[in-house]
Amino acid sequence: MFTFLCGRHHHQLFSLLFIIHAVISSQFFVTPVVLLAPTEMTATTTTKSVTVYWFRNALRLHDNPSLLHAVQESSSHSGTQTLCPLYIVDPKFPFAQTHKRSVGPIRANFVLESLRDLDNSLNGLGSKLFVMRGDPREVLPTVISSLRRCNESGNDDVHINLVYEKECAEPIRAMDSEVLGAVRKLKIPELTIKSFDTHSLFEMEHYLAKCKNGMAPSTMTVFRKLFSSMGDVPTEVETVSACAKAPDLSSTLPANLLSSLSFTKESSSIAGTSLFDVPRLEDLGYDEKSCEMIRKESDCKFIGGEKEAIKLLDQMKQRKRWVADFEKPKTKPNALVPDTTGLSAYVKHGCLSARVFYHALSDIYELYPKHTQPPVSLHGQLLWREFNYLTGYSTPNFDKMVGNPIARQIPWDDDPEVLAAWRDARTGYPFIDAIMTQLKETGWIHHLARHAAACFLTRGDLWQSWERGAEVFEERLIDADWSINNFNWQWLSCTAHFYQYFRCYSPVAFGKKTDPNGDYIRKWLPHLRKLPAKYIYEPWKAPLSVQEACGVVIGTDYPAPIVDHQSVSKGNMGRMKEAYDAHKMSQAGNAASETSRQRTVVSGSGNTTSKRRKRNL
Repeated sequence: MFTFLCGRHHHQLFSLLFIIHAVISSQFFVTPVVLLAPTEMTATTTTKSVTVYWFRNALRLHDNPSLLHAVQESSSHSGTQTLCPLYIVDPKFPFAQTHKRSVGPIRANFVLESLRDLDNSLNGLGSKLFVMRGDPREVLPTVISSLRRCNESGNDDVHINLVYEKECAEPIRAMDSEVLGAVRKLKIPELTIKSFDTHSLFEMEHYLAKCKNGMAPSTMTVFRKLFSSMGDVPTEVETVSACAKAPDLSSTLPANLLSSLSFTKESSSIAGTSLFDVPRLEDLGYDEKSCEMIRKESDCKFIGGEKEAIKLLDQMKQRKRWVADFEKPKTKPNALVPDTTGLSAYVKHGCLSARVFYHALSDIYELYPKHTQPPVSLHGQLLWREFNYLTGYSTPNFDKMVGNPIARQIPWDDDPEVLAAWRDARTGYPFIDAIMTQLKETGWIHHLARHAAACFLTRGDLWQSWERGAEVFEERLIDADWSINNFNWQWLSCTAHFYQYFRCYSPVAFGKKTDPNGDYIRKWLPHLRKLPAKYIYEPWKAPLSVQEACGVVIGTDYPAPIVDHQSVSKGNMGRMKEAYDAHKMSQAGNAASETSRQRTVVSGSGNTTSKRRKRNL
């Protein structure tokens, strides 16, 4: 959106400019929030422009339309221009997607590394990333108010621009609404708020404009048709290569705010730190030594930041044949090192633009006309992301079963001890426990490993709610993405999207298909490494003499199976059938009630023949 500050101009001119603004804004996918009315200026009045760019995702300089706009906006006014790149961390719940749900140390460390990389990039442009602590509903209004007050002098007008990239996850959108509401309460006359929906390939509202009843398609097949109707994926914008000067917040903010808003202090004993630098893990209450130890001992060394994302993307682009032949179902859930692109965390946090990723794949596909196709290709993985985003965006209570219009109402058990055994890798099934151990120690597991673990917790074996499993994944996954996470848990639990509940992942047979020797289990559960391949997936079947010789006695050194998969999975299929039958009866009852209601309305509204005649006149 473009805001015009007009002096002694005619209202006709302003109307013309407003029309031009409307046409331009519709092309650049910008959501206008405030448009200023014409303002009278004296000849001696100058304008100071202060632009605050609020980072959340989009932690990069390349293909960042919102940041590029902020940079351009901060240099478009005559007079003094200032750009304040800002990231806010709530120390009570750092990097939370769902309100008041903290993330684990590995993902927190990834975000901090991404912020340091971004700060270094901004430093190279003569700017700085200001990382502040506190509730964004309090911090952002405070910063904007202080910047405006500091820049006011004499007849100068201070124009404040707030720019950010939208989020499609409902909890973050709800928080954004509260934050922006607090900013508006400042009643700053020259305030413009602009948002960009560019974290996905296309805007969510543009998808919904083509959807029946404003709801996402129910299947990937239908979504692919919708995606095809959207036209070409927009090309990336230029990389940010220059910035207006950053404000001197040490002189802008009162001393008490400097102390409360900054994690770091100018007088800190840590070399090279200053106010509003990126905090350390221990500043957020995490154990940094444990995180460093995990990284040194793990093959999953996901290092946060745009530079690492571009490096991994370049490595992928060198494997052109692999990219062209990629089929997600044919990758290995128990590979000892990730056998996918490893880019999911970078796309989720905006270290890598989804559009850049998409177009890089397109360039390779042009070289191999017989490349794989969605939904199993790498393009297909980005389409799944769009589909999941749109479903989460358009579905009320998407992260819950109750009140979620697309969720089957299934009477799950609620046993905290069973949930803890699954979460803490104590189920007695080595394949499942290895998966959950890898998740805890690295923050990443293969998508098929996620499938096996999710099925085991829900309809397959333990009959616990998918909501509890989604909470654990949201905390521990380095690439946890609210819409994708909840969509997949609903799918694997047969709550929504997928309904073939009689197809169940075996916690024994599934892993054996791609790793018969159990090398994956031996890596993540080293106390089982001496077991023969014959027993590595089912150690309880080993004779006691073999268990003792291998140093792993079941029930003492490793737990016995928490359930008997063969029997409990069959019983759970019966429970799923009962839940599905109840759902069908409920749907039929709702349909009958709606039909009866419509008949009542018609019969109670007078002569229907007269009504038809009136409509035909």
